[in-house]
Amino acid sequence: MNKTAQQTFLKKIDFHVKRWIIPALTTFVVVSIFTVVIFTRRSVPTKPTQNPTVTTTKILPSEDITLPPPDIRSGNSIEVVLKARRTRRDFLDKELTFKQVSQMLWAGQGVTSDWGGRTAPSAKSTYPLTLFLIAYKVNGLEAGEYQYIPGDRTPVHHLKPIKEVDLQQAIFEALNESSFKNAPAVIVITGNMDKMAESYGGIPHDKEVYLEAGHAGENMYLQAESLKLGMVTISGFDKAKVKDLITIPTGDTIIYLVPFGIPKQ
Repeated sequence: MNKTAQQTFLKKIDFHVKRWIIPALTTFVVVSIFTVVIFTRRSVPTKPTQNPTVTTTKILPSEDITLPPPDIRSGNSIEVVLKARRTRRDFLDKELTFKQVSQMLWAGQGVTSDWGGRTAPSAKSTYPLTLFLIAYKVNGLEAGEYQYIPGDRTPVHHLKPIKEVDLQQAIFEALNESSFKNAPAVIVITGNMDKMAESYGGIPHDKEVYLEAGHAGENMYLQAESLKLGMVTISGFDKAKVKDLITIPTGDTIIYLVPFGIPKQ
């Protein structure tokens, strides 16, 4: 091969090298960069997504809880507590004792006779009311919802656990009522209008149920004064919001919410 032919051959090789090698190198560099980026992203820990705080709920033990027996004597006369009775809306952020809660529930609907008579009178001895306890800070009780079981013919005086849940902040925010801010417990009084109607041959007598709730509420006011506690009966609230938060029977009507606790002096 002469010198001229050799130069021509080398030029052809150089042309093909430039035509294929340069794009190949460019592709290699791009793929390498892409691979490094992918593996770098995988190695960097990602921040967890911030979800709204949700109160965890769980079912409480199914066994009923025996309440301390109610006291039927105190150092206060009925006249003294009648004179002292006041609505008290502001509470200290302190817990209640199990005994205090027991006494308040008994005052509202406790069975006091061997035929089923209770602390509050009821038209035709129907007793359509049910008391529910929402406990936040009660010594000896988990925060949660409970149903008071007074008994039928004989006293039972138990709490039936419903659900372990802390509703204090949720109820305060939903109702925008200062009485719920620090109250360590709330009693919910509900009435079964159908049960009362049955006692009157199927004729509705809702008025009797509301009156009975008033009797129970006054009993609790007097008991609270005797125990040096404070309470308020609240009936002006958004019932739909309350029903979304607490567990009550479908056929019951919420009549009163009763926050109670140690009053601010």
